[in-house]
Amino acid sequence: MKNNFLSKPNYIRIYGHRGARGEYPENTIEGFKHTFSLQIKAIEFDVLISKDNVPTIYHNFTLNKDLTKDGNNNWLPTDDIKIYEKTFEEIKTYNVGGIDSNSKYGKTFSKQKTIETARIPSLKDLLELVKSSGKDIFLNLEIKSTPYKQDLIPNPSEMVKLILKDINDYSLVDQTLISSFDWRILKEVKKQNSNILRGYLSLQQGQSKTIFEDSLWVDGKFSSLELFELPKVIKSLDGHVWCPFYRDVTKENVKLAHDLGLAVNVWTVNNDEDVLRMIEYSVDGIITDYPKKVKEICKKSNISWF
Repeated sequence: MKNNFLSKPNYIRIYGHRGARGEYPENTIEGFKHTFSLQIKAIEFDVLISKDNVPTIYHNFTLNKDLTKDGNNNWLPTDDIKIYEKTFEEIKTYNVGGIDSNSKYGKTFSKQKTIETARIPSLKDLLELVKSSGKDIFLNLEIKSTPYKQDLIPNPSEMVKLILKDINDYSLVDQTLISSFDWRILKEVKKQNSNILRGYLSLQQGQSKTIFEDSLWVDGKFSSLELFELPKVIKSLDGHVWCPFYRDVTKENVKLAHDLGLAVNVWTVNNDEDVLRMIEYSVDGIITDYPKKVKEICKKSNISWF
């Protein structure tokens, strides 16, 4: 199978993270349209499942009170409304066109544009946009899942089945990379459609790390020594793309991944010096909240982007 996500030296594929989170409301059709208007041809986004089995584009398992207003235009008071407990028609009633400026999130993305009409889209809504936007768009679809909590998603088999059906219906298998931190999901993707590329998300530092001995995230028994050379583990699982946190990346482990035939897409890179360092390390893709800025950095540095 051809790995469409491998690039070549001095080329970088720019992915708009959740569309372009630093510029437009995240994971919204308005944000995706904005990203495409910048001539950025790759986007990263997140998918969950609603109560009535609709693949839904949203990052958190519960509605984020800092990003969401109710039908009365009030910010949600808590973060306890689960996507999986609401029908898609109910989910569409919430306004996600801005950020509460008083929140930490709002201060982090203080320059994000407000779009009062923005609503949470279904996966089909985005795929319809992609089909009308051209054949050269690539999708990094992250399936949100966790092996540590219950009642947030369907079982992996059913979740993957629902998502793959939409991708197949729109004939976008060749333009899609499915990624997840929960590698059980990726095993299920391989089982249901081995022709779709799979990206193995990883975080190797901090309290939220997913890569450690006996971690349920990796869906297997791997020693600390094996996990130290993570690209080899991903290759043993027939993976196609390693998707690490950018601070976990070195020149050496990028080279190891490439020697094994794996592409490397790093997340989430926003600072100028970090962007340039990732390019120096020869990563294949940069996921960023600021795709316009990264495009400008590439132009100034004579780096080809696509």
